[in-house]
Amino acid sequence: PGLYSTIRKNALEGDRVYLDKLLFDAGSSKLKESAKKELDKITILLKRYPNIHVEIQGHVHSTGENTFAGQKLSEARAKRVMNYLIENGIDKERMTAVGYGNTLPIYKDAKFSYEEQANRRVEVKIL
Repeated sequence: PGLYSTIRKNALEGDRVYLDKLLFDAGSSKLKESAKKELDKITILLKRYPNIHVEIQGHVHSTGENTFAGQKLSEARAKRVMNYLIENGIDKERMTAVGYGNTLPIYKDAKFSYEEQANRRVEVKIL
């Protein structure tokens, strides 16, 4: 299902939106231009459905145990996304930002750069 079918008026609690264009460079929480375009779509949808509340989940790619630095970076990514949405008119009371470090990778044993990149992400969960 696409983004528009995932966030909708009757979205279910726990529905999660993986934003495949909302990715980050290694070690960075800076939004790329492609990320901003993706976030603009989320902004439009959240404005259309003002009763939806979301948890913005930040993730990193790293091997081994979750580190303090990885945890902080995942939090920074989630907060960066949340701040972008606030700057574009979404009420901060509708959102929480949470960092998960490397505890929930898409690819647990990433072998390719695209798998590592997919682990460096932000997801939006409907609350």
